[in-house]
Amino acid sequence: MNNDRIPCCAADALRRIRQIPVNGIMTGITMLDESIADVKEQNPGCDAAVSEALMKKIRVYNYVPPGVAEAYARAIMEEYKKSVQEKGP
Repeated sequence: MNNDRIPCCAADALRRIRQIPVNGIMTGITMLDESIADVKEQNPGCDAAVSEALMKKIRVYNYVPPGVAEAYARAIMEEYKKSVQEKGP
């Protein structure tokens, strides 16, 4: 991850929260867009590798309860795929 994208303080981190539905509940994810951009740059390949890389980055800034980790992974993968489709090939 580029150090210029790391939040300098709690207020900056709060500005970088985006809400997405996880199991139908709107959930705030800190650094989601930055994490997606970093994983896109890495181009890990298959969906499983992308999901693993995304979750690794997301867990740096967010608590992910063990009971809903798979739901988080699905929701974050969905956002990743949307961002890939928006950008195009």
